Amino acid sequence: AILALSSLTKRVEQLLWVSPLTTRSSHRRAMDPNLGLADVAGATDGEAAIAVEPWRQRLQRASDLSRSVKGGNFVQIATVDKEGLPHCRTVVFRGFLSGSRGEAMRMITDARSEKVTQVQHSPACEMVWWFGLSSEQFRIGGELQLVGAEGTAFAASEELQTARFEQWKKLSDAAREQFWWTQPGTDYSLSASRKANDYKVGDPETGIPPPDNFLMMLLWPREVKYLRLTDNFAQLDELDSSGGWTARRVNP
Repeated sequence: AILALSSLTKRVEQLLWVSPLTTRSSHRRAMDPNLGLADVAGATDGEAAIAVEPWRQRLQRASDLSRSVKGGNFVQIATVDKEGLPHCRTVVFRGFLSGSRGEAMRMITDARSEKVTQVQHSPACEMVWWFGLSSEQFRIGGELQLVGAEGTAFAASEELQTARFEQWKKLSDAAREQFWWTQPGTDYSLSASRKANDYKVGDPETGIPPPDNFLMMLLWPREVKYLRLTDNFAQLDELDSSGGWTARRVNP
């Protein structure tokens, strides 16, 4: 019995003993600024080497993963009014658009909405896009640009005018119909809500022409704050003066 106990004690000591080399290796990984808490626990060196990558790649991967999720393209846009008060609302992200300033994030809005007045006061805004399947958050700061019809305060280049018209054609009748409703924010009146079917005029190939209050809203990013909650990985991407992006890992 004594011999058996002695053998068991030695076996426990072997299991509990940690090699100095292993300890030093773990310490080096724990001190590595490119590793997060979960990385220290079990990520490989190869995984750590690709920790920092451009935000567009991260966003595309998260978006592809959530493509089948209803509302996966809903984002939150925050603006400020002339008193400096914040206003946040959910809008639909409708894809990227390349232009002379780089790549913009495309949405739509009504020229009569409160956000338009706020954007005219200050184009600065921040978008928040949360992906539940991968527990990733993107906070995208930049400036909003409103693109409207020719001859209006929101007229833009021919290239953007074409993009606005193409975006209009992609909308459903139900989405188009809203732009003929009465002034947003006023008392509701059922009789005042018009149907898009009443406005099917113009070229048969294009259907309803866009009204002047239909605006394409572009977000030109300048900073992206990324957070992955599964391992508390955080990254900051910034647009530099040359139009390129730099990325670095930061504390969450």
